[in-house]
Amino acid sequence: KQRLATPPSTLSFIMVSQRSLEVGIFISLALVAVCFAGFFERNETLQNAEEGLQATIPFPGAGWIERMAMLGNKITLASGETYTSAYDAILYGSPLEMPCRNFNAWVNSFFFGNGMASSLIQQVGVEWTHYILCYLRNFIGAMIVYYGTGGVFHYYCYVHPMSKDIFKERERPSSETIWHQIKLSQKSMFVYVFLPVIDEFLVESGWTRTYYTIEEIGGWPKHIATMILYFCFVEIGIYWMHRTLHTNKWMYKNIHMCHHQYKKAETLTPWASIAFNPIDGMLQASPYVFSLFLVPCHYLTHFGLLFFTAIWATYIHDSMDWNVDPIMGSKY
Repeated sequence: KQRLATPPSTLSFIMVSQRSLEVGIFISLALVAVCFAGFFERNETLQNAEEGLQATIPFPGAGWIERMAMLGNKITLASGETYTSAYDAILYGSPLEMPCRNFNAWVNSFFFGNGMASSLIQQVGVEWTHYILCYLRNFIGAMIVYYGTGGVFHYYCYVHPMSKDIFKERERPSSETIWHQIKLSQKSMFVYVFLPVIDEFLVESGWTRTYYTIEEIGGWPKHIATMILYFCFVEIGIYWMHRTLHTNKWMYKNIHMCHHQYKKAETLTPWASIAFNPIDGMLQASPYVFSLFLVPCHYLTHFGLLFFTAIWATYIHDSMDWNVDPIMGSKY
C-alpha cells in the first residue's frame, strides 16, 4: 500500500509545536522546582502564654498537633512522660526543633490515625513507630503513584481511540507482558520503599546537609544555586550507577539484566517503569540520598523531586515516539 507523503508545511508545524511544548514544559518544571520550597514557606507563630515567648514554626506548623490534642488523645510513655497525642509524642512535644520530622509526621497523620500510632508506640516505642509509619506511608504512596501514573499512560497508549492508529503497523504489548511487569514491580516495591525511610532517618538525624527553610540557606539566590548543584550531582550519580550496572558483568547478570528482559517495543510499557530487581531500583535511586551528604538541598524540593522522578520513569518506558527533551530525556 502506498504511503502518502506528509506536506513539508505540516512537518514544520509539528516540529515547531513539539519544540514549543518541550521549551514550555522545561520552563514550567524549572519554575516549579525552584519555587516548590516557596510554596511551603508559611510560618506559624506559636505563643507560649506561661513564658510570654513567641516561636515561629515552619510549615505545617503546630496547629495540626493542637487540633489533635482537642480530641483528648493523651498518651503516657513507659518513661512516664505524657503527651497530648501519639503524634505529639513522636515529635517529643517540640515540632519547632525538628521541622523535617514534623512534616513527615503530619503527612503520616493523613494515612494513620492517632489510635494506630498509639498502639504501635505501646508495643515498639516512639522511634520504631515513627519509621514504621513512614514505611507504610511510603508504600501506600508508591502504589498510588505507580498505579495512578501507569493507569493514565495505559489509557492513552492502549485504550484511547488514537491507539488504533499507533498499533496499525506495530505489535501491541500482550496482557501477559503487562501483568508480568506489574507483579514484578509490586513485589519489588516492598523493598524499594526502605530507601526513602533510610533517607528520612538520615535527614531527621541531622547527618545530611538538608535544610528546611529558604532563610536557613541564606536566601533565594543560594537556594537556587544549591538546587541546581544538587540536580547536577544526582544526574551524574545516576549516570555512573546505571553505567556500572551495565559494565560490571556480575552486577549486570545478577541485578540489572532482570529489567532488560523488556528490550523490544512490544515489551516496553508504562508498567515497566519500576519493574526491576529491588536492589537495582534502590541502587539507581541512591544518588538522591548520598548527594545530600555533599550538597545542601531543601527538604521539600528533595521530596518533590522523588515524586517527579516516578512520572519520568513511567514516561521513558512507554515506547512511544513523542519525546520531550531535555527534562524528560533518556527515553527508550
